[in-house]
Amino acid sequence: MNRTRRTRRAAAAALAALGALTLAACGGDAATTEPAAGAERHVAFLAPSTSLRALAYDYPNLAVRLQERCGDCVVDLYTAADQAEQNRQGARAIADGAQALVVVAADGAQAGELVRGAAAADVPVVAYDRLVKDVPLDYYVSFDGGAVGELGAQAILDAVGDRADEGVVVMLQGDPADNNAGLFAAGAHSVLDGRVTIAAERSVAGWSADQAEVEMAAALQQLGGRPLLGVYTAYDGLAAGALEALTAAGYSGVPITGQDAEVGALQRILAGTQTMTVFKDLPAQARATADLLADVLAGEQPATTTTTDNGAGRVPTVLLRPEAVGEADIASEVLGSGYTTADALCAGAASALCREAGITG
Repeated sequence: MNRTRRTRRAAAAALAALGALTLAACGGDAATTEPAAGAERHVAFLAPSTSLRALAYDYPNLAVRLQERCGDCVVDLYTAADQAEQNRQGARAIADGAQALVVVAADGAQAGELVRGAAAADVPVVAYDRLVKDVPLDYYVSFDGGAVGELGAQAILDAVGDRADEGVVVMLQGDPADNNAGLFAAGAHSVLDGRVTIAAERSVAGWSADQAEVEMAAALQQLGGRPLLGVYTAYDGLAAGALEALTAAGYSGVPITGQDAEVGALQRILAGTQTMTVFKDLPAQARATADLLADVLAGEQPATTTTTDNGAGRVPTVLLRPEAVGEADIASEVLGSGYTTADALCAGAASALCREAGITG
C-alpha cells in the first residue's frame, strides 16, 4: 500500500512549493510522515499514483483549506497503482478511523466496492474530479467535463476557419477508464460533428504522452493523403506526445489543443507549437471540496451547485467552469490566479519566450 500521511505543517510547505511543480504523470510515491499529534479527525484523500496533480495541487490545497475550516482535521494522502489497491486503501482508511473519503477513482467503473464499504461504515464519500458510477454516492466535485471538450473543439474550429472542406481533423481522447474522458469527448463532438471531417479518433490509455505519440503516428496513417487541419487532444500530455509524432512525420504548424495548463503546455503555447489549453483552477476545486467537507463534518448541509446522475441516483454536485487559455490569457488567467508562477513558467530556455510575450517574474 502506497500511503502518505502528512501533518498540516507539511501541507502548508507543499502548498508553498506549488509554483515550482509541473503537472505530469508520475509513478513515484511521496515520503511518509506521521499524522499530527493529537489530531482528532482524519479525512482520507485517495488518488492514482500516476497523478502528480494530486500531490502538486489537490492534496495540499485541500489540506490547508480544511485545516482553516476545521482546526482538528488532518488529511491523509493515499496513492494507488490501480483500483483494486485503491479499494484496499479505502477499507484501511475506514478501519483506521477516517471520518470522510475523498476519492479520485483509478477506475470510476470499478470503485463501487470502495463506496459501498464506506456507506456501510457511515463514512461519507466525495468523488473528486472523476465520477464513481452505478453506486449511491454522497457528493461529487469536478469541472464541467462537457464544457472542457467544447472549449478545445471550438479552438480547432476557430483555427480551421473557412478551410473545413480542405482537409481533416484527428482527435486523441483520454483514458476510457476515466469517466471524464467520455465527458470531454461528448463535448468536443457536440462542436465538431457536421462541421469538420474527423479522419481518426483514438483513445489513449493512462493519459500517457508516450502512448499518445503511438496513437498519433497511427492516426496519420489513416489520412490517406488528405491535409491535416488540426488535432484535438483532451490533455496537455497527449498534445506533447502528438507533437512528437507530428514532428517525426514532417508536420509543423498544425493547430493542436490540450487541457490542464501544464507549464510545458504553456511554454509550447508561447513557442507557437500548441494552440491553446483548457485551464481548470485546481486549487479552487480543492478549496471547494474542503468547504464541503467542513460543513459535512460539522453536521451541516453543504452548498452544492447541481446534481449529477451516476446511474444510481442524483448525486449532489459542485461543478466548476473551465476556461480556454491562449497566449494572450496566460498572464491574466493562469499566472493571475496563482496556479503557477512566472519563475516556473519562464525557467531556462523559456525565458526568451516570456520576454517576447511580456511576461516577467
